[in-house]
Amino acid sequence: MGFAEEFSKEVEDIENEMRKIIPRKPPEVYGILEEFIARGGKRVRPVLTLVFTKAYGGSYREALRPAALIETFHNFTLIHDDIEDNSSLRRGKPTLHRMHGVAIALNSGDALYTAVWNEILKLKNEEVKRVLGEAFRKVVEGQGKELYWERHKIFDVGEKEYIRMAGGKTGALIGAACEIGAIIAKKGKREREAARFFGESVGLAFQIQDDILNLTGKMEEYKKKIGDDITEGKRTLMVIKALEKAEPKDKRRLVEILSSHTEDEMEINEAIGIIKKYGGIEYARKKAEELVNKGISKLDVSMIESREKRRILDIARYFTTRKE
Repeated sequence: MGFAEEFSKEVEDIENEMRKIIPRKPPEVYGILEEFIARGGKRVRPVLTLVFTKAYGGSYREALRPAALIETFHNFTLIHDDIEDNSSLRRGKPTLHRMHGVAIALNSGDALYTAVWNEILKLKNEEVKRVLGEAFRKVVEGQGKELYWERHKIFDVGEKEYIRMAGGKTGALIGAACEIGAIIAKKGKREREAARFFGESVGLAFQIQDDILNLTGKMEEYKKKIGDDITEGKRTLMVIKALEKAEPKDKRRLVEILSSHTEDEMEINEAIGIIKKYGGIEYARKKAEELVNKGISKLDVSMIESREKRRILDIARYFTTRKE
């Protein structure tokens, strides 16, 4: 059974809750958001909140609104990320700025962000509010770090720096999603830390797998343009490893292609070939698996065996095997 089938009930509940968060009027502000949200998505972040809540014996109903807020915030970041990266596709359809222009897409993202914060202020659990705010800060800081590297043409980025960047951009929100499940279940420091560590670890694995799919996936499954990360000049873990190992000629050529923001398929394939030549993709795969195993090991000592724990572990393994 795939992810969508296994977690269909949770996804349906999350999407119903998201519809309650997003205003409908005025339609010229919120209208395009309905279509964007309706495109779907994996919903792994809010699913983790709900499943962690159940695994720790907490209230599913109480967890539903924070879970939906996490996913709504994530969708806000997608709209802005697509503008920042000038991406052409999102979930198999043109990005909002390609469909409606940058100005409208930006304002729609801002509207979604505002809706999220208006609903967060209504939450009664102050600790959930704090964890959400801290995670949101880390997400934008991680994104800002990546944009800084590109703007200032910085290529001497090490693995530790990449881990810190991706740990904010992707890991922090997934870590918060898991920790909030423990908070709602009124668990102590030990369980909360284990949940957050698990989420941050598998979140990093999720980002690394996403980077791998961007170079090796199939467009009909991935639903984003293959090779976009080369066009955008992203300093992925695969690129970092290849630049560390490459002979001077190949290193210069890879930096040249990444710096040019080329959309030429031959040049994109040339860059992917250099990355493969020096083992960047294989190294990234192993790193993702290592991160998932670390997250699972931490969880194993803080959560009793149950159906929900098995479902959590299934999600972790899905993070490194997914094709979309």
